[in-house]
Amino acid sequence: MLVKSGNRFCGEHAIHDAANTDRIVCPNDGKHTILKAELDAHLKRCNSRIIDADYIRVDANSIRGETKFTDKIDRRASEHEICQVVHKIWECYEKVVKHRLIVEQRRNELVEQHLSENDGLCVTKKKALVQISSILGHIEAAGVLPTSPSCCMFELGAGKGQLAYWISKVAPDGNFILMDRSGSRNKWDKAAFRERPDLKMKRFRCSIEHMDLNKIDELKNSKEILAVCKHFCGSATDAGIRSLQNKTWRMNDEESFSALRYVASYATNGAKEGENLEGWKALYSPLELGRRAKAILEIGRAEWLESCGYETRVIEYVPSEVSPENLLILAMKRAIE
Repeated sequence: MLVKSGNRFCGEHAIHDAANTDRIVCPNDGKHTILKAELDAHLKRCNSRIIDADYIRVDANSIRGETKFTDKIDRRASEHEICQVVHKIWECYEKVVKHRLIVEQRRNELVEQHLSENDGLCVTKKKALVQISSILGHIEAAGVLPTSPSCCMFELGAGKGQLAYWISKVAPDGNFILMDRSGSRNKWDKAAFRERPDLKMKRFRCSIEHMDLNKIDELKNSKEILAVCKHFCGSATDAGIRSLQNKTWRMNDEESFSALRYVASYATNGAKEGENLEGWKALYSPLELGRRAKAILEIGRAEWLESCGYETRVIEYVPSEVSPENLLILAMKRAIE
């Protein structure tokens, strides 16, 4: 959005202006803002609104005592709090996390063929396909593709559905359920149906905390379910891992956890070009420290899954040059003895 003359911020980011009294964060989705005067009208048409449907039950998957504290979890850590934690992050990675990370890029034949036949694709699209190729390769190697009508793939935070599209090309006989909190244009679902009109694929618009999976017949009646998500995270997951991963390193209090999450945000780009590196940024490389913090969080998620009865592997599935968000958690339900 453009910045009006005399203003410091555009309309979407006006909430960061100390003098702002007109614009607020949307109650349905913190990723966008709205005019306070238009709140009622916006809530009726917001793409992230809770709709009336059988499969929606408010807070169906919320963890009582955890997900309701998003303000505390998402708050900005102070410089002092960050300085208290950076050494712990560095050591925790060296002593606990590093040896658990598996570097293994796989490739799917179908996606690789598409890449070789479309050399003119832009860099962004190529990188997205390289990621999908490796993810799909790991799913194939694990033997969990939805290859029959009794199997179902469930994608959380599906977005445009490109990952589901490629999985459906490799395993067209399964069922496919896509979930996303917002509407999305130019969805890959349409391409999938054009290529295979009899494909069993459905899309549901809902936030995961409100989705009652018992009301989704394709999931309820499936013998095997493959749940996948790409670049999908949330307060519920992060809240749930605080005491699981970080307790030994004394990062399980609110201040330390906020600092850990803040440092992890530097995993993608590091410090800004030309930024004067002071305080904690002068102690370690912000980019490397951010990646270590991100890895700690992913190992924490894996340990939480293990506590729920899964065997897990945390895999660096593509180089950081392809995507800085390059850690994949592969979790398989333990067999009941």
